[in-house]
Amino acid sequence: MRKLLIPTIFAICLFAPTVTHASFGTGIGITFPASGSRTKAPSQTYAALHFEQLTEELTLQERHGSLLMELKISNNGDNPYIVNHRNGQIYDFLITDKNGEKIWQWSDGMAFTQALWTTTIAPHSFEVYTAELDSKEYRKIKDDAVLVTAYILDTPCKLSAKLPTTIASSSTPVLIHGGVIFGNGPLAGD
Repeated sequence: MRKLLIPTIFAICLFAPTVTHASFGTGIGITFPASGSRTKAPSQTYAALHFEQLTEELTLQERHGSLLMELKISNNGDNPYIVNHRNGQIYDFLITDKNGEKIWQWSDGMAFTQALWTTTIAPHSFEVYTAELDSKEYRKIKDDAVLVTAYILDTPCKLSAKLPTTIASSSTPVLIHGGVIFGNGPLAGD
């Protein structure tokens, strides 16, 4: 069971009083839940990378005991993004343990065409590549699995994210409220 860490913010801003007692300032109020209900929502993690004209996003989600993996490649440039592949495999997903050792790979046991292949992502467009590890297989590796790495083959970028984890929470919501006031002028009571 993981403990939920509750961040606490303490801020005191002291300014030397000015001669004129004129002041200005602003305040920020923050309220956020420190715990929630015991309803179990799907666990999800996310990572993103921006490289040249591309944005790569990796989303991992546990749903009904399965692990869903999605790699979205967006072309933000004005020219097509073209990748020449050595075979018909365009992408891959890899799951490793805490030592970086492979414990599952999407492409294991698959056959791909051995012809040269080209992937093109049009300007201001995107492609989405997915894989699913079914609940039976995921259960076998879940205790050892730490990191998912996704990538387009024959490109320099690989994107990794930690596997989702579920955090148990209390049935009684707890709210933390804090305030930070920035200003210039006399303190109250001066």
